[in-house]
Amino acid sequence: MQRIRVTVRHNPDDPADDLRWAARVRRDLWTHSPAEIDPDSPRHGTHRDAQSNAFFEFATDRFREVQRVLNEYGYAERTEATVVQDENGTECVNCGNITPEFVAKCPTCHFREIENCPHCNHDVARLAYIPKVGDLFQCPNCQRRVRLQFQDPLFDGNGDYKQPLIRVIVAE
Repeated sequence: MQRIRVTVRHNPDDPADDLRWAARVRRDLWTHSPAEIDPDSPRHGTHRDAQSNAFFEFATDRFREVQRVLNEYGYAERTEATVVQDENGTECVNCGNITPEFVAKCPTCHFREIENCPHCNHDVARLAYIPKVGDLFQCPNCQRRVRLQFQDPLFDGNGDYKQPLIRVIVAE
């Protein structure tokens, strides 16, 4: 079995159109191929990458069938199916979107996981910081030391995570 990612190129004029395309592709894969994909399963949900392209993933040993459906049913012009190699990425704690790249802000729901570096003011993803010891980290951009700490309290009055979830503090 291989993990397959079907990516729908972003339509900046109508971002909702990306989601409609992904839903149609998922439905046609389920209907017209032996690939086991459930169009209603949250595991096969549509997410967005850092470039705002819509994508969904599933496991199959029938990659050629996936490509056949994309070609035969008119999706080849705007979609691409790729075999996902082991890659880094993060899951948004707010919406569950899986982003293949390390990001500080979710491209789907725009939830901010972490503050900018207080030294260089760059948008640095949590996993991009270089661990030193405990809560002490080094910014990969400016090489200065910072401490990463969760918000306290972690939730707002509605029971939602506070934004940003992680505070970045100058290390003294």
